[in-house]
Amino acid sequence: MKAKRKIGIGYLASRLLTIALLFITFFPFVMLINMSVKPSVLIMNDFLGLPTQIYIENFKRAIDFVLKPIGNSIFVCVISLAGILIVVSLSGYAFGRMKFKGKKILYTLVLAVMMIPYTLLIIPNYGIVDKMGLLNTPWALIIPYIAGQQVMGIILAESFFRGLPNDIFEAARIDGASEFYCFAHIAVPLSKPILITVGITSVVSMYNDYIWPTIALTGGDDTKTFCQIVFNNAAGNGTTDMGLIAAAFIIGTIPLLIATASCLKYYVQGMIGGAVKG
Repeated sequence: MKAKRKIGIGYLASRLLTIALLFITFFPFVMLINMSVKPSVLIMNDFLGLPTQIYIENFKRAIDFVLKPIGNSIFVCVISLAGILIVVSLSGYAFGRMKFKGKKILYTLVLAVMMIPYTLLIIPNYGIVDKMGLLNTPWALIIPYIAGQQVMGIILAESFFRGLPNDIFEAARIDGASEFYCFAHIAVPLSKPILITVGITSVVSMYNDYIWPTIALTGGDDTKTFCQIVFNNAAGNGTTDMGLIAAAFIIGTIPLLIATASCLKYYVQGMIGGAVKG
């Protein structure tokens, strides 16, 4: 018979602390939802109060308000993600499975890039994009995103590819398979969890980025991203309708929720696999 667990002060304190942390974490999200279904006047006069009736008008206006910026953000994320995954898979395979001169030096340089703070690269990136004539275009975001988001992905992919069994690749080479065939038909299918992990982390980072789009896209609202439009207005640089802003935040979060939820199983597998093999 299972012995009853003794409930002590430490057990109660840990549970109370967990509940308190969960409350602190989720309370802002609850308030965001509460704000999105109230008129702006009611938000200002009774911020913590519950609405007497659901004010759907906020969501109707928010769809028109953020539909174009969300489309811009998704376009940038999709094109950037394609470039990131191509570079990450090829570079990770080269570092993890192939032997060539200067491999350790190149990989050390990749690791060294991680030591450079993101803010130090803003001015050089701006100068490069400006000289290329790409300011106020989606490519002003896409090219720096591909260059910046690939580093962590290469490290994860290299660790994953290096941990794959050699027997699979040796058997394929005995049958006459080329190096590219081994990469495309063996390594890439097996690396789906790690590539999805890289993809999710990259998309979340790019979609939520505010600093670089604000610097690179200074033209009209037609080219601006979701975070630019909503954060600028939330800071008082446009509309002051907080109910509209709250509804816009909720609508803009839906693409990320769909992308993350649909790939969550592979994301967890990739994180665990990368941690174990690394």
